[in-house]
Order: sequence, then C-alpha cells, then structure tokens
Amino acid sequence: MASHEEVSFQTLDGLTLRGTLYIAGPNRPAVIITPGFNVTRDVLLPRIAQYFQLAGITALVYDPRTIGSSDGNPRNEINPAQQVTDYHDALTFLKTDGRVDPERIAYWGFSFSGAVALAAAALDKRPKVVIAVCPLTQWDLDASKWRGVMAKAMQDRESRLSGNAAFSLPMITDRGANPAGFSSGMGASELDLVAEARKIPGFNLNTTIQTYYNIMSWSPFKLLKSLPPTPVLIVTPEDDRISPLADQTELIYNQIQSPKQMYVVPKKGHMDVLDGESFENVMAVQVSFIRQYLASDVA
Repeated sequence: MASHEEVSFQTLDGLTLRGTLYIAGPNRPAVIITPGFNVTRDVLLPRIAQYFQLAGITALVYDPRTIGSSDGNPRNEINPAQQVTDYHDALTFLKTDGRVDPERIAYWGFSFSGAVALAAAALDKRPKVVIAVCPLTQWDLDASKWRGVMAKAMQDRESRLSGNAAFSLPMITDRGANPAGFSSGMGASELDLVAEARKIPGFNLNTTIQTYYNIMSWSPFKLLKSLPPTPVLIVTPEDDRISPLADQTELIYNQIQSPKQMYVVPKKGHMDVLDGESFENVMAVQVSFIRQYLASDVA
C-alpha cells in the first residue's frame, strides 16, 4: 500500500490547514490537490493522489479552510478568493519539504476547485502546470433567487455582528437543487455520489449563506488571460450537465493563451468523471501531461 503522512501548514492569515502527503520519493515533482465544493479531501481524492504517487509524483491533498479537518470559522463558509491564496500557501509549504523538487510543482482542482486552481495559477508563476477537471463555469446565482439570497446574506451579517451564529442552508436538497440557485444539472448519478459523500466522517451538507455572497462577488474568468506561460490541461466530461462541455470550451479553454490541452472523457458526467472504468485512462492523460512539462522521470 502506498505510504502517506498527515501534515499541516499555515496560511498567511494565521489558519492551520490539514491534509495528507503522499510521498513518491526524493526530489520528486509534486501536485497540490483540493476537493470540490464543500467537500472534504476524503471524497474521491485519495485514489487520485495514490495514482500520482505510484507514477512518481508526490501529492499533497488538503481540506480547504472551514471544511473537514482544517481550521476556519464559521464552519463551511466557502470563499473562492481565499481558497486561491491557500493554494499559494500550500505551495510555499510543499517547496520546503526536502523530498519535493520546488521547481516542479503543479496545481490540480476539480469542479469548484478546478476554477480556483486556474485562478491561483494565473496569479502565481511558481507552479509549472495546472490541471482543472471539469472546472465550474457558473459563478452567479439563479436570476429568480439572487436578490433574495443577497438580502438574506445582509440580514445574516447584521445578525452575526450582534453575536448570533451564522445562518446556513444545505448545498443540495433531496431533489438535487441548490436552495440559493447556485449551479444546476444534478441528476440521479450525481445525487447518488452526494449520498455516498454524506457517509464520510467530517462531511457537512450545509454551507453558510455568506458562501453565496462570496461566490457572487468573485469570478475566475477575468484571470484566465494571466495564465501564460503556465501550461494548462482541462479534463472535460462529454456529458457534463453542471458545467457543459460547450461552456467549458467557450468560457475557459478558448480564453487560455498558454500551452493547453483539452481531454474529453466519453460518456461521463460531472460527478463521475474520475470514477469507474475510465479512471485509468483519465489519470494516464494527466500523468502524461505532467511528464511532458515537468518530469521525464515520471512513470
């Protein structure tokens, strides 16, 4: 079984983020991995990290701030702009590990964190590659809900300043809808995967209402022009209903001026692109991309 160790690192604003480090050997290239929206590092990511490790690539997987084992309050208050800075601090931590080659580090993200990883790489030229798996393309709320959600967020701010707890709501209902109108396209397979995630210790279905204020006030798209010269791999499911292939192509891939590659995974959706029989092929494409730009010594 592949070896790993529990680690922690500090952010610039004083939080402790916790994760798992899968060491591939001495002086190895490395990849920094974070999970999707409101999900802990135990969902999907250990298998991915182990694949990279066995290919000769060290992998750091950590819980985003306010989620799982990492610090931050209120719990499950998600802020994509802060998650960008946490990628930077994760790299600062990782490059000090003597077993990692500090000049061969990549960023990796999935869905929500796929877009965050792209933004992080646009602002930080220390990572030499970025991989985004089905990066999220919707960064606003449903037109019929956003005014009400923002009004509730302002009420929550007033309430919290009076000493009350943060208002929270489920990120998804039993019918597959986000109550704030964030994202769409959930089907039966996506709901099944969420149900499985709920069984994992530390998983919290709720997010704070301020999460959606943070999302509405941020967009990764304006940063894409700053990605060069960092090479970019976009892994896109053919049947993605949450971030459709056409949107990923138009809003993200076509805007990138770096060396780039898009790999379309046949007959897969947003939530199962890294699961099932296509897993080996999808991971092999990513390892090949890292080998092309970072490491001839990757398996």
